[in-house]
Amino acid sequence: MKTNDKYRVVLDTNQIVGAGSRWIDPVLIVESNKAIKLIKAVAREHTGLYSGKIMGEYIEKLIDLGHPPKRVERYIGLLLGAFERVKVTSKECSPMPSDLDDVIFLLCAIDGSANLLVSDDKHLLALKSDYSNFKIMNQGEATVELSLL
Repeated sequence: MKTNDKYRVVLDTNQIVGAGSRWIDPVLIVESNKAIKLIKAVAREHTGLYSGKIMGEYIEKLIDLGHPPKRVERYIGLLLGAFERVKVTSKECSPMPSDLDDVIFLLCAIDGSANLLVSDDKHLLALKSDYSNFKIMNQGEATVELSLL
């Protein structure tokens, strides 16, 4: 489980995109939303986990949503520096999510010995009770779990 109150956390892409990238730019004034607070807390106080495929998805979604390339570069640089890379060796998980794009998040949580997988994706949240080695929770639940209120 968690060690010394530090969690090992996988963040689904919706958490990364939900935070946006404006907060990375020190010139822009941005009110901190819950996703920003979550990412900052994971980066500073816990261990964020990612795989190469997950990081690629973060980049793809941010660019597709029109975030300026320089901000995407800084955002991803922050995540790469603050989070831990997981070498995903597992090929399958059980049960499988109905959206196969979500499998990588479960595999990263399994191979990275995660405590939490945070997502607002209904396909992953539907599996909450199916995985016992880590908790799958939405952003609101993670905010409470990590004492970010």
